[in-house]
Amino acid sequence: MRRREVLGFLAALGLAGLTDPGAVLAARAKKGGSGDKAAAREKDKAKDKPSWREGRQLVVVFLQGGPDGLSVAAPTGDPLYRALRPTTALAPDCGGTDLGRGFLLHPALAALAPFYAQKKLAVLPACGMAGVAAQHGPAQANFARGAPPGKGGKGDKGWLGRLALALGGGTSQMLVASQSEIYSGAPHYNMIAPGRGPSLPGLPVEDQALYEAVSRLYAGKEALAKTFAKGREDRQDALAKVLAESVKASAGAIPAPAFPEFAERFGRDLAKRRDAALAFLAVGGFDTHSGQGGAKGYLADRLHETAQGLSHLAAGLGKAFDETVIIALGEFGRGARENRFGGTDNGQGGVMLVLGGPVAGGQVLGEWPGLAAHRLAGGRDVAVATDWREVVAQIAVRHLGLPEKRLTDVFPGFTPTGAPAVMG
Repeated sequence: MRRREVLGFLAALGLAGLTDPGAVLAARAKKGGSGDKAAAREKDKAKDKPSWREGRQLVVVFLQGGPDGLSVAAPTGDPLYRALRPTTALAPDCGGTDLGRGFLLHPALAALAPFYAQKKLAVLPACGMAGVAAQHGPAQANFARGAPPGKGGKGDKGWLGRLALALGGGTSQMLVASQSEIYSGAPHYNMIAPGRGPSLPGLPVEDQALYEAVSRLYAGKEALAKTFAKGREDRQDALAKVLAESVKASAGAIPAPAFPEFAERFGRDLAKRRDAALAFLAVGGFDTHSGQGGAKGYLADRLHETAQGLSHLAAGLGKAFDETVIIALGEFGRGARENRFGGTDNGQGGVMLVLGGPVAGGQVLGEWPGLAAHRLAGGRDVAVATDWREVVAQIAVRHLGLPEKRLTDVFPGFTPTGAPAVMG
């Protein structure tokens, strides 16, 4: 200590009295000697210090509406699969890519097959967030918060916004192409408008020819005709409701048909913005309550557009793809059983695709609970075996450089228990 500081300290001791330790400590604190406040300041500085590994990027592609995991990665090796899906199941010889472990990549996703062969694409079936209600609005809000109802994620920040803060200490950049609460709270982001493009076609409706034929058959048979007419009216009302729900489920998202053209431009912009650690966009068209189809049909068209979009995104990134991880998932999956309209209803476990240069791809990762009745969630849905937050946490730490102790800042109340290794 300098002479002036020593004299000041002794003077403080004289004023306080040598017999009062508390007063001595108070005097030292008054002179700035306790170190508590300084230590707190240093801790705050350390917390705010950027941890992001510059150049590393994470792109979140939100498949809004809940894609059918049993079609994206079809468990054709499960003997119960075709029994649950009489018209929507994929046949083993439909032309899809064999993923191993009894799973088949939908043939409409052929544009992703080369990435799988190059070990740059991993597929996680039965992925989701347990406890999420099978309703699009609440489920999308839960996804944005990164927490199921009543657990963690409180406040006005989305999990991607919290990740931006944790990585960049208030300076992290982000590119977005869709409005979402997921990046609420982010310090800085740039919106890239997708512009106008092809719109999303409506779900197929039922062929009315059979109904017309039966109506003629019952003509003159009043009791049968009335019963049939009432049943048809109820069915049409139910179908109208699910068709309206499918439109609402995709609100605010880029229509899947417009995704391929926009994705490459988005990738090029992201490749130029190496100061952007994170990116987000939503793609709509996956709420397939009616006329879903199998190897071909409505869902196959949406999957084809999605695969093209992801492939174009990778092409737009160019060399930056080697330092980028892209995840694609929905707010939930679909029910295990096909419904009466030839579609699938909102469910639990879905599928997650993880694509990129640093990915430990070429494999199906995570547990598969199977389709036996006693293994289905609520007796109707694929059970969630892998929490998507486990995967994001691993990417944040191992790829982006987030300190592990700061994961609770991103997902409050959630403790990872060990996700399948998605990073190479």
